[in-house]
Amino acid sequence: MSTVQIPTFTARGGAGQEPEPNLTSMYVIHRAMLADLRRLTALLARPGSLGVARVAVLREYVSSLLVEIDHHHANEDDLLWPIIERTAGPAVDLNPFTDDHAMLEPLLNRCRRAVHGDPAALGTELAELLALLDEHIAEEESDLFPIVSRFVPHQAYAWVEKQVAKRATLKELTFTVPWLASYATKQELDGLLADAGAPFRVLLAVTRGRYARRVRLLFG
Repeated sequence: MSTVQIPTFTARGGAGQEPEPNLTSMYVIHRAMLADLRRLTALLARPGSLGVARVAVLREYVSSLLVEIDHHHANEDDLLWPIIERTAGPAVDLNPFTDDHAMLEPLLNRCRRAVHGDPAALGTELAELLALLDEHIAEEESDLFPIVSRFVPHQAYAWVEKQVAKRATLKELTFTVPWLASYATKQELDGLLADAGAPFRVLLAVTRGRYARRVRLLFG
């Protein structure tokens, strides 16, 4: 449960009165999670092709990905959902999304346990995770994002993103930053880095090469 004090925000005004929240980071992280799960499940459908070095990278990579998925949904529960509830009021029902998050927790635990076991079993667990997130993310983007754009002020969503960044450790960011950069378009990445500031630009420059080498070894 979050210990962050949620500020009071009022619903944003109508079109043209104030800017909508910038949801670029949400779209990029959704894209990254689903794309990685798809290519990991495809890779693990033929586990006999994995050598020792590749399996070691696989375990490290999947562990990092599971942290991203876990933290993304915890941040929604702790930070974004309260903001949406306070600004959208009766216009939103978050129960379906909260229910999905409750289903996600035991599935993530099974995936974590499978990381260091049989690769084929890991593939089975990741396929189930993909099925859940594929449906959950589609519903979020089609049903919830329009509500966020309508009711949540730009500054309120920006506050959420700052809190998310504060929660991340440096170790986590060495994966998160190049991972998201690899799935963002140039325009998206330019905007994300402009908002994040110079430290994230430096971190991307430092970590991008190692991340790319891991991806090449793992996926070819």
